[in-house]
Amino acid sequence: MYKKKIPIRTDCGLHVFKELLNGKWKLMLIYYISEEVKRPGALQKKIAVDRRVMNKQLDELVKYGFVDKFSFDTKIPKVEYQLTALGVSLLPLIISLEKWGENNRAVLEAALSEKQ
Repeated sequence: MYKKKIPIRTDCGLHVFKELLNGKWKLMLIYYISEEVKRPGALQKKIAVDRRVMNKQLDELVKYGFVDKFSFDTKIPKVEYQLTALGVSLLPLIISLEKWGENNRAVLEAALSEKQ
């Protein structure tokens, strides 16, 4: 198994946050799960992400305690996700980031077009 060469810094909350929530889709997954999009297929359709990448990030969110995974033993296996109290506590931050993005959309879109 891969082991990081540089140790994880835990002396600052920002480093811990970045370490646990680093990933292109994690904040969006938390947001959409809070919006009652609980099934993996529905999440995948909502954010248009590769299933393997999404499952890896969902597994990490479960591992770190932001999301709970419920498996139902039915004829066709069913999985649903639900936010934990830790995940719910992130929602005000995620909503603030979304509002900031909307308020600065023109500048951000210009920066994106320059990048390409």
